[in-house]
Amino acid sequence: MNFIEKLRFFAENFGGISKLADALGIAQPSLSRYLSGDVNPGLDFLLKLKDLGCDINWLLSDSPDPPPATNPLLEVRIKELEEENQRLRDSISQIALLTQVVESKKKKKK
Repeated sequence: MNFIEKLRFFAENFGGISKLADALGIAQPSLSRYLSGDVNPGLDFLLKLKDLGCDINWLLSDSPDPPPATNPLLEVRIKELEEENQRLRDSISQIALLTQVVESKKKKKK
């Protein structure tokens, strides 16, 4: 596997190109330029990948082997995102209930 293949592999296992681009804080077309080989990544890009759980040593190596087991940092980040997702879902549910109450009260006033 070369760098581009490894980056694609990481993106697919992260949840897709758009999710990885969002997590990196870049637009999907920008990430696509890295994935096509049109642009070589800089240190900031590689550090962001590392923060997301990508093993940079594996990514930059000539090894044809798959990446090592899931990085513990990635597992922690996934758990954090799942908890945040649940909090957001709970907030949305509360907003929906409040909206129903307000609409109900508006109808009663008429």
